[in-house]
Amino acid sequence: MAAGFRHFDVRRDLADIPGIRAFAALPSPVGGQRGEPLQFALTGPELGEVSRLSEELYRRLSAIEGVGRLDMDLDLNLPQVRLQVDRVAAAELGLSAADVAFAVNMLAGGFDVAKYNDDPGDGERYDVRVKARDGQLAVPADLRKIFLRSETGDLVRLDALADIQETVGPAVISRYDLRYAANFYGSPTLPLADAIGIVNREAADLLPLGYGISLKGQAREFDKTATYISFAFTLATVLVYMVLASQFNSLLQPLIVMTAQPLAIVGGLFLLWLTGHTLNMFSMIGMVLLIGLVAKNSILLVDLTNQLRRQGRGVDEALREACPIRLRPVLMTSATVVLALTPAALGYSAGADTNGPLAVAVIGGMISSTLLTLVVVPAVYSLLENALVRRYGPKAGLSPT
Repeated sequence: MAAGFRHFDVRRDLADIPGIRAFAALPSPVGGQRGEPLQFALTGPELGEVSRLSEELYRRLSAIEGVGRLDMDLDLNLPQVRLQVDRVAAAELGLSAADVAFAVNMLAGGFDVAKYNDDPGDGERYDVRVKARDGQLAVPADLRKIFLRSETGDLVRLDALADIQETVGPAVISRYDLRYAANFYGSPTLPLADAIGIVNREAADLLPLGYGISLKGQAREFDKTATYISFAFTLATVLVYMVLASQFNSLLQPLIVMTAQPLAIVGGLFLLWLTGHTLNMFSMIGMVLLIGLVAKNSILLVDLTNQLRRQGRGVDEALREACPIRLRPVLMTSATVVLALTPAALGYSAGADTNGPLAVAVIGGMISSTLLTLVVVPAVYSLLENALVRRYGPKAGLSPT
């Protein structure tokens, strides 16, 4: 969380600087050039139409509260200076188009020619860069001040070798899946799932046939995770049930043990909301982890209750004796998990932006399941097992070992 606070502080400070558009984002946890969680591309076969549609989509999304500031990389009307080199004239002077481009690039942008070793200073090596003085190339017309040395040693002005034109055009033309693309980047204040839903809804309303939206980066991984998470939940639940059924030799008691799992999910979601985290792919992984983690407390309680019943105690009597005995180990094991994940939840460890939501989800689930397990699981056990005892006798529901 500490990294997240610094991120928002930088974004707020940059927003106060007039005349610039700056976008601060944490490094991407899933790779890629940029780290904003919401990334997508508007793609299509015609560059001009992609530009028009992307500007309209940008306008619509920017007007929706919670989507946040968006950055779009496609702009066909950026001021540019175009140099058309007269290759014949340059060749007559022993120069090439590459020589002309290098001279302009070095004076306008700079070129590293050496390194300076500050010894016995701080021991660092610094680049020595050659470029024009600040203010000498302030406007496009100043490019005419550049002189190149010909093969004979004579100085030739740049405008004698190249036609300098001021025009407009794109800084970059991106492609995605072999189609023209306008890339969008944003850090929404809404949960990522809600932001993706808004983008898909607006795109479906705006885009004609042949144009579409492709999610990228964390948004794409979240969309894939959300697709598979229901299968992961189902598989984890079935596997836990199978293990418990083999352990207790019962088809009913695993269901009693697993009543703690919905309680854990509620606690995990509540703590995510309380701490300002969203339900992203990392917090969803934490939810899957809870399926197995929270069952252990119920296992301790149900197993001891079964042992006491085999010794001749009734259902309620066994529960009243088992709950105080198991209270200490239940609290100790849960506290161990919570304390171990606390540094990650507070953002004091490396990778806090990815580990934080996972840790918060697990901590919330462990706390809620621990507190409610001591109340809900005994109540469910008493209701179901007493019903079986009344119908089938005092040993109903108990395995022989």
